[in-house]
Amino acid sequence: MPAAVPALLSPELAPETIQETRWGGHRLARLLEGRAHAQLGGRSIGELWQFSTLPGHESLALGGRRLGDVLGGPLPFLAKLIDTALPLSVQVHPDDRPDPARPGALLPGKEEAWIVLDADPGARLWAGVRPGVSRDDLARAAEDGDIVACLEEHVVTPGLVVLVPAGTVHAIGAGILLAEIQQPSDCTYRLYDYGSGRPLHVEAALATLDVAARPQLWRPGDATPHLRGAHVELELLGPGDHAREIGEPTLIVGARGTATARADDRKEVLREAHLLLAVRGPLALHVPDDGLVALGRVHA
Repeated sequence: MPAAVPALLSPELAPETIQETRWGGHRLARLLEGRAHAQLGGRSIGELWQFSTLPGHESLALGGRRLGDVLGGPLPFLAKLIDTALPLSVQVHPDDRPDPARPGALLPGKEEAWIVLDADPGARLWAGVRPGVSRDDLARAAEDGDIVACLEEHVVTPGLVVLVPAGTVHAIGAGILLAEIQQPSDCTYRLYDYGSGRPLHVEAALATLDVAARPQLWRPGDATPHLRGAHVELELLGPGDHAREIGEPTLIVGARGTATARADDRKEVLREAHLLLAVRGPLALHVPDDGLVALGRVHA
């Protein structure tokens, strides 16, 4: 990490990181101010890639510099804000797999985790298949359009955190605003998409999915404020003062309340539904009463 990189970075929008989708809503525009708000106003924005070094979708930092240039290399994760006015497709992501262009190397899979920031009453998401559902059952259900009935349903309320291993069949419902941290991959296989006309990848999805895969869930008040997958790690911090030594890039998510983050000589206010990137420590966080902050990392 170049020595001149600030210890804390705020996200800056680039056109390539604004994802206008058929299912996107208008909450993301309302989170932003000034010129950024003007860029998004009136558009159905499904995703903002807040911290990304993926080629062709690289975010900006420090007054318009490419994030990868600022960091001196790629970020080990992709961090997004997602707003769903309509349900997303029923989909699955692959695990790490051999890279045909580089013998002995792996292409990253897409394990991911969601931190729910806001949700309409009655909002739902689906992750993992119901007990007794087989791969053949899913294939028939995808053809009949009844695949959601094969999946485990989860009620969504603000503060819910879900870690989704690669190979887990899942779908995010309508009316949800969430932050996502994932492996740096954009590979998605769609099983069903509500007749949208977008391409489906049923054969690849069925070959990729793991009927035994299940998400990890955490809700405010649960005993263990850590979630760990094969690659994604999340720590949930409640009210109080917290100190962490940052040895690798770490996502900081304001989930509830207005927190403050300090590292080196920088202090940043972390409002609800805003993200920061900590690149080195020590990091000091103050989380207010009834507040919630998530720290996320992705390990190769």
